[in-house]
Amino acid sequence: MAEVQRADPAARRQAVLFVVIGALVGSLLIVGFERYRAPLREWVLPEPEQLVHRLKLLFLLSAVAVSAPLFGFAAYLWSFSGKVLRAQRFPPPGHRVVRETRILQGQAAISRGRSFKVLAVCLVVAGTLSDRGLLRWFALALSVFLALDYTDPLEE
Repeated sequence: MAEVQRADPAARRQAVLFVVIGALVGSLLIVGFERYRAPLREWVLPEPEQLVHRLKLLFLLSAVAVSAPLFGFAAYLWSFSGKVLRAQRFPPPGHRVVRETRILQGQAAISRGRSFKVLAVCLVVAGTLSDRGLLRWFALALSVFLALDYTDPLEE
């Protein structure tokens, strides 16, 4: 029969607390954005010569805010997978788990550790592409669009 590591109630409480705090921070960010949307718009729009620069800055900051959690989780996974590979055991010794987990050792643990490293690299690539790729492209397209002499037919 396979060896099983028992769940740690303190780790379970800590995980739930982490999720609750994350949800609260996300909610506060949404409420803050809604509250400060008008001042932000006033900062971006009144000076036409600064519009393109400010839009690029705004989108770059948004991209960083979106990708920061991905980079943080990727760093955690890279560190965790290093512990798994060094110990050749999953979960690594001393690591608490939130549910009963079958212990893997040897080649199965090494395979699991390498999978975590691949996932960490994928998260970094996804964060980089969203940061530098899609959002920056959208900011450039929007700034070019707004810099053109464009009149909205609905306003006439």
